[in-house]
Amino acid sequence: MGKRILFVDGDATIIEAVNTMLEGMGHNVQLETTGGDALTAFSGKPAEFDLIITDLGMPDISGLLLVDKFLKMRANIPIVLLTGVDGQDAVRKRGSDVRWFGMKPISLTALAETVESALLSAAQ
Repeated sequence: MGKRILFVDGDATIIEAVNTMLEGMGHNVQLETTGGDALTAFSGKPAEFDLIITDLGMPDISGLLLVDKFLKMRANIPIVLLTGVDGQDAVRKRGSDVRWFGMKPISLTALAETVESALLSAAQ
């Protein structure tokens, strides 16, 4: 059964590609192109989402600040952070609660494994 995923990225090409992959896996995806719009969408119904996937380099708000704001609204929401640069070490040094990462461009296999891992962890 598909899950409800909030996907946030400022790049239309990435949005289209990842949305196609997620929907192909059977998930219901809400797309947002800015951090502000994503926060608005999530704050109105945080319990309706099973997973958030966001870019580290958003144009209007940093991906890490976005993650912090999501977690303040719902502490147990699994979040996958996508990045086009190797930002995982910086994120870990900062002490972020993000445990799942994906490098852009992300393959279907890598996305599927990362999403499955995040969703399984949240179910436990």
